[in-house]
Amino acid sequence: MVNFFLKDIKLLLRDRTELLVIFLMPFILMLILGFALKGVLGGGESTRELEVALVEEDNSNEGKAQFVSYLEEQEIPTIAKEQIIEASNQIAIPSIIHTILTEDLTEIVAVELTDKETADEKLAAKEIDAIITIPEGFTYTTLKHVLLQEADSANLLIKKGEHAVFDSSIVENILSQIAQSINLETAIAKESQSTEIRPTSDEVIKRETETITNGEPVSSMEYYSIGMAVMFAFFIASTMAAKSYSEQTQHVLDRIILSGRHPLQFLIGKLFAVIMLVFFQVNVLFVLSSLIMQSFQPISWQTIGIMELITFFYALAISAIACLLIALTLRLRSQAVSSSFTSGIVSVLALLGGSFTPITTFPEVIQMIGSWTPNGMTLRAYMLASQGLPFADIVPYVIRLSWITVFIFILSVVLFPNRRVAA
Repeated sequence: MVNFFLKDIKLLLRDRTELLVIFLMPFILMLILGFALKGVLGGGESTRELEVALVEEDNSNEGKAQFVSYLEEQEIPTIAKEQIIEASNQIAIPSIIHTILTEDLTEIVAVELTDKETADEKLAAKEIDAIITIPEGFTYTTLKHVLLQEADSANLLIKKGEHAVFDSSIVENILSQIAQSINLETAIAKESQSTEIRPTSDEVIKRETETITNGEPVSSMEYYSIGMAVMFAFFIASTMAAKSYSEQTQHVLDRIILSGRHPLQFLIGKLFAVIMLVFFQVNVLFVLSSLIMQSFQPISWQTIGIMELITFFYALAISAIACLLIALTLRLRSQAVSSSFTSGIVSVLALLGGSFTPITTFPEVIQMIGSWTPNGMTLRAYMLASQGLPFADIVPYVIRLSWITVFIFILSVVLFPNRRVAA
């Protein structure tokens, strides 16, 4: 058994390209994503100020006057008209948006009031990241929609710069939150028959990160250290399956059978090799992230112990997946299994598991599916451990991961070629 284990380790160590992918690529991607999204996940404020141009093509006073003129033409009781006019005076959504962007978000957004032509020139020159336009007729359309339910909702226009796709997306998300808050306040005002809409800056913008421990929120660097670790562990499984195909073409398994050894020893040797490599890979990435980027600081020995235990169970899960890939590769006598897993399935699992972005941003159905992926469960367990939660809160994830590991391994043993098929 030890000889098979040592053989598999030596095979992988000889392939320097695979070693670079397995050990270097996750660290590079962690740095890129961690810096690019610094401050977005909490645990640090963004050091990048967004440059935005605000173009106000709408005139609120003219819009209100136009609304009053339109209202006078409607067959509505005089008392009702007076109440609606009074309510319209309380609604100043363009002013609210202007105040939020220019006063409440000054730490992350630098807003410049300008005209459309100047804004387009600056966007083309890459001097700004996005243009927010309050279009003509915005106030009039908004009042008709809110107070008379006669028009479609008004739209804010956002023009993104191709040079700052990510930054302009942040601006879009901010405006989306503003719009959602205003819509909610409007609905509440309607239901309560209130004539005042009060979407204060705190209600619209303020976002607090609540944790169930006293630990700091997980930083982007910590999150993507975990995300890349659980994602790139899959590549060890696919690499081992690819190596198995090469051994099959060299009749290694046939020679093992002819020597009187049980063919499952071939599989068990690879299982232990994958466990060791995954355990080593994850720990290397965490150590580098901690030493170079100061992630997971401060951290207790108890937390380290829990994270090591999680790593061990995840290594078992990846080794089971590797065994399944190896069994399918040998049974089908094709390298398509490992290549398909690497080129497609890994990306899907990484997306569903939250390696690229937190799954809380996805629909509930996707969140449920992602929470049952091995990498999704492990990522969540690591997150809870880094927040200082006791192991009892992490046990449910470990148990689910263990059941999936056992099921996959049993399936791989069933599918693994027996003596007759291999011969």
